[in-house]
Amino acid sequence: MESKMKYKIVKSLSQYTEYCDRHEELMLKDEEKHSDEIELLELLIEDYDQRVMKEKNATLNPVELLRTLLRDSNITQSELSKSINVSRQLISDVLGYRRNISKEMMIKLSKYFSMDQEAFSREYDLKSNREKLKKSQRAAGGSR
Repeated sequence: MESKMKYKIVKSLSQYTEYCDRHEELMLKDEEKHSDEIELLELLIEDYDQRVMKEKNATLNPVELLRTLLRDSNITQSELSKSINVSRQLISDVLGYRRNISKEMMIKLSKYFSMDQEAFSREYDLKSNREKLKKSQRAAGGSR
């Protein structure tokens, strides 16, 4: 007798969306009654999030990753600086490739965004990336 599993490892965005919708639906119902199913969905959703972020991390340098996380989360530089207890100027300098991400900041960012520290610890060149950033800002009409 073969039984069909209700949930499987998430392998696509549509499956991810379906599981998120089901999770929300169960949370609005009787949370205690559905606690096992809710926990399973949370694990599957979290696993997918981690795998997708790992792929994204591999292609972006730490500053590009930080820019993406801020944009995708609708978090301002000011909000981030308050949340991780660093100056707004430091965030601005890092995003402008004027300063590297320190070990202390790497730890704070990884905790804040619930990510592995390695995502913010990869090497990147300040000067060449700063020049690329300036060129892209000029092309977009946002030169400083």
